[in-house]
Amino acid sequence: MRHRGLERDGAAPYLFLAPLLALLALFIIYPVVMNIVVSFTEWKGYGPWRWIGLDNYKAMVADDQFWTSIRNTGLMILYIPLSTIVTVLIAALLREGIRGWKAYRAILYIPNLLGYVLMGVIFSIYLRDDGPVNAALKWLTGSMVHFLIDPAIAINSVGLLLVVWLHLGFGLIYFLAAMNGIDKSIYEAALIDGASFWHTLFKVTIPSVRFAVEFWVVFNFIEVFARMFSFIQTFTQGGPGYSTFTLEYGIFITGFSKFKVGYSSAWSVVLFVFCAIISVAQIRLMKRRDA
Repeated sequence: MRHRGLERDGAAPYLFLAPLLALLALFIIYPVVMNIVVSFTEWKGYGPWRWIGLDNYKAMVADDQFWTSIRNTGLMILYIPLSTIVTVLIAALLREGIRGWKAYRAILYIPNLLGYVLMGVIFSIYLRDDGPVNAALKWLTGSMVHFLIDPAIAINSVGLLLVVWLHLGFGLIYFLAAMNGIDKSIYEAALIDGASFWHTLFKVTIPSVRFAVEFWVVFNFIEVFARMFSFIQTFTQGGPGYSTFTLEYGIFITGFSKFKVGYSSAWSVVLFVFCAIISVAQIRLMKRRDA
C-alpha cells in the first residue's frame, strides 16, 4: 500500500503539469520546430511547399538586406548600456525621496501604458519635417532636423526613443522595487561614514541590485531582437531606405509583404539562435552567481 501511495504521489505532479506542458508543446515547441522545417522549403504561406534544402540560407547569406538588418539590430544593442545606466541612475535619484518623486514615476510610466504602436504614431507626427518639434527648432534656431529623412538620425532616433525612453518607465518601477529590498541599515551606515550619493550608488546600490541589472540587460536584448516591429512599423516603416530595417522587421516584410514565408523562416531561425544564446548566457550567469 505504501509503495502504491508513493507511485500515486509521484505521478501527481505530472498530471498537474500536463495542461501546461500541452500548451507549451502546442504554442511554443511545435511552432519552433515547424519554422525550422519551413526554412528548408519554398513556400508562399499558402498552398503546397517545395523542399529546397539549404537554398534559403545560401540566399540569406548573399542578401544585402539581411546584413543591413543585422547591422541595424547591432546598433540598437549599443543603446542597451545607455538604457541601463540612465534607468538605474534615475531610479537611484528617485529613491532619495526628492519632492514629487511619485509623480515623476507615474509620468515616466505613461509611455508604457500607451504602448509601442501609439507611441510610434505620436513620434512620427512630432518628428516629421512639418511637425511641432521641427517647428520649434526652426523658430528657435532657424534650422530643422530631418529626424525621419536622414538615415543616421532615423536609426539613432529609434534607439533613443525605443530602447532608452520607452523602457524607462517600466525600468524605474522595476529598479525601485529592487532597491527597496536593500537593507536600510547599509544606507544608514554609509550616511554616517559621510559617503556621497555617487559613492553609495557604486558601492552599495548597484552591487545590491546586481541580479536586477543582469535581468534588465537580458530583457533589453530580447526587446531589441523580438519586440521592435510595432514601433518601427508605425514610426519609420523601416526607412528611410533600409536605415531602420531590423532583423525582426525584415522577417515580417519578407514573409507577409513579399510572401516568401520559407525564406523569412530562415531569418527567423537566425533570430531564434540569437535569443537562445542570450538565454543560455543568462542561465550561466545565474548559476555562476549562486555557486
